Amino acid sequence: MATMITEECINCGACEPECPNTAIYQGGVESEFNGVTSPALSNEVFYIVPEKCTECVGFHDEEACATVCPVDVCIPNPAIPETEEVLIQRARELHPGESFPDDFPSRFNPGRADGDGAADTGAAAAPAAAPAAAVAAAAPVAAASTGPVEKPIAPPPAKEPRSEKSFAGELNMSFDAAVDQLAVGWVSKPSWTKLLIALAQPILGALPFAQKREIERAVADRRFFSVAGATGLNALHNMLIYPLVFAAVGAVALNRSVFSNQLKWLLFLGVTIASLELIWRMRESFRGAPADQVVYRAAAYGLPLVPLASPILSLAGPPEVQGGVGQDGFTDARFGDKLERERRYGDVYRVREDLNGCLVEFEFPRVVPPSGIKEELGVGDVMPDYDYEIALSGTQLTIKGRVTDENVRRIAAVSPAFPPDFTTNITLPVKPAGFRHRFQGNNLEIALPRKV
Repeated sequence: MATMITEECINCGACEPECPNTAIYQGGVESEFNGVTSPALSNEVFYIVPEKCTECVGFHDEEACATVCPVDVCIPNPAIPETEEVLIQRARELHPGESFPDDFPSRFNPGRADGDGAADTGAAAAPAAAPAAAVAAAAPVAAASTGPVEKPIAPPPAKEPRSEKSFAGELNMSFDAAVDQLAVGWVSKPSWTKLLIALAQPILGALPFAQKREIERAVADRRFFSVAGATGLNALHNMLIYPLVFAAVGAVALNRSVFSNQLKWLLFLGVTIASLELIWRMRESFRGAPADQVVYRAAAYGLPLVPLASPILSLAGPPEVQGGVGQDGFTDARFGDKLERERRYGDVYRVREDLNGCLVEFEFPRVVPPSGIKEELGVGDVMPDYDYEIALSGTQLTIKGRVTDENVRRIAAVSPAFPPDFTTNITLPVKPAGFRHRFQGNNLEIALPRKV
């Protein structure tokens, strides 16, 4: 059955560039295919033209739109049931220039095809009876291939060296000199501070999960503090403390007769309670959950220790401020496109504060998103350099990005998830005296020494 988009669509546009058949359109616009006109939707959400939908048969082993949809509104349409044979025939009609192998990808038989693309449109494999010379000639190409290839991939063109830009408010010093003034990072902390936090891990591990996460982000060096490590050390610590506490209480309550045969039972009770508490605190890990999904909870005495987190944070330094949801919200490799989408909106950055100022690390897009006109324009996958502007006003830092390549701007014009220009306003935690920037690769770094 064809895939459909329900009216719960939030109009994010994530699905449109993923469709291999360009069958997804934004509502409010009528479309025509093979003489059939699809009516416009009144609420202007995205919709799928059934006559062009192949449920990604021949291209993927699951519907691409459903894979990237953040609200799960791309669902099978029960009113249009279709077989795999019908869908692969439609794919061949929509893509007459492509050949589909017998083991083409299909949601009806996931994992059947060895690859994620539609088919190999390169040269067909040599027959078994081919002359030895022909096989030898083809050997270098075969050795370089790692799987089905849809089309030859040209290496990305070499980028011209970017000329250094200068803006109002830029300091008369090198970028490295500006960074040296900041003393950014955990490395600037004195040795006694690092040693104190490292030795305090057995106690700090008893804190609630949120406080431990703040300390880990502030330290930013897991050799000295990590949530998992501190919780583990605290659990070992409790294996000793709980039995000793029970023995001490028993000695007082039983007039020291506890040091007879009753001692072993009190020690056993303390170890048992510490073990049960550990299982409760880290129950996700005992169920086989990935490490990034485990919540390292507080010990029984953790809540009274919460005020201890504030002085530790002041020693370690304030935690960095992160922009966007791409880095923290999605950790699986499948969501790399979501991170790239956040970069196109200018939402992926970090602000690292230290005693003498702060450092802003801003990420520009790296990849041109898929589009129906991308191949027609001859645009590759590597995103061309953005033009950018930087402005500083008090504690407000403004970064503007602009796509300069005209063909890429044409792609942005038909893709709702690809703005050609963006403006990002960042409120700084300090009032800087000025700034100095450096652009390397796709990353913009801005050093902002504190105003004295």
